[in-house]
Amino acid sequence: MLSKTIDNAIDNTPILQEKGAQTAKAIHQLVLSGGKPARKAFDFLHGTWLGHPIHPLLTDIVVGAWSLGALFDVLSLGDKSSATQKTADTLTAIGTAAVIPTALTGMADFSTIPKSSAGTGLAHAVAADISLGLYLMSLFARKKEQRGWGIFWSMLGFSVMTLGAYLGGHLVFKKKVGVNRLSPSTPAQEWTAVLDDADLLENQPETVTVDEQSILLYRKEGRIYAVGAFCPHAEAPLADGTFCEGYVECPWHQSVFNLSDGSVVHGPSTYPLPSFDARIRDGRIEIRAAG
Repeated sequence: MLSKTIDNAIDNTPILQEKGAQTAKAIHQLVLSGGKPARKAFDFLHGTWLGHPIHPLLTDIVVGAWSLGALFDVLSLGDKSSATQKTADTLTAIGTAAVIPTALTGMADFSTIPKSSAGTGLAHAVAADISLGLYLMSLFARKKEQRGWGIFWSMLGFSVMTLGAYLGGHLVFKKKVGVNRLSPSTPAQEWTAVLDDADLLENQPETVTVDEQSILLYRKEGRIYAVGAFCPHAEAPLADGTFCEGYVECPWHQSVFNLSDGSVVHGPSTYPLPSFDARIRDGRIEIRAAG
């Protein structure tokens, strides 16, 4: 299969994996060192405010505009209509302009990509950069009224873009990058006893299992919090994370969640944690799905 061939080609290119992981780590460390302003900027680029990654939405604009532009370029070869040519030029320009925000959101997502997918992510980014360069050459040729060269460069760019789009889809559907890793079902629809009250110490997280799903319990100043035990971004165990003032920070990519309701405070995760009500009955901690 094509996907297996691509996986093998990338996995058997150590420098691609190595450089991808190094580049992603460098960007992520730069964001963390930039403090709140940098984190808020990347939260916006990740799509934490939307509850959905932004990058896939923007890629549709680029792919759609360039695809229609290529179609009108082909049509213009036959009818020589100025309207058809202008439409092709406009669509090509729209797609090229849309690359900028698309690349920024892609960079944000790439900065916290799982190491096993970093090589594919880097190949995807390189393909996007090459296609952008070719489309810029196309726009330059079109502006100089060299339509033949303009169409040539854009068709070449379209071919590279198609490869990049395939790699992007491969990252999402095969490698599960950017998707919610948690089960869509929420356990404990009714009050369910999960742990002896005496076993949950102050500031000491505990993980329990309910209906084959893991739940994180945390006691702070007498209050018991209960949320999903794994980060939706890459399934990191949140019990190994950092707890502070009612929040938990993911140990792998530093997503931050509110323990009260599971909401996302900082990305890269754009998906909240499942949250649960908690109470003590007869010396046992009981939880129930919130809401």
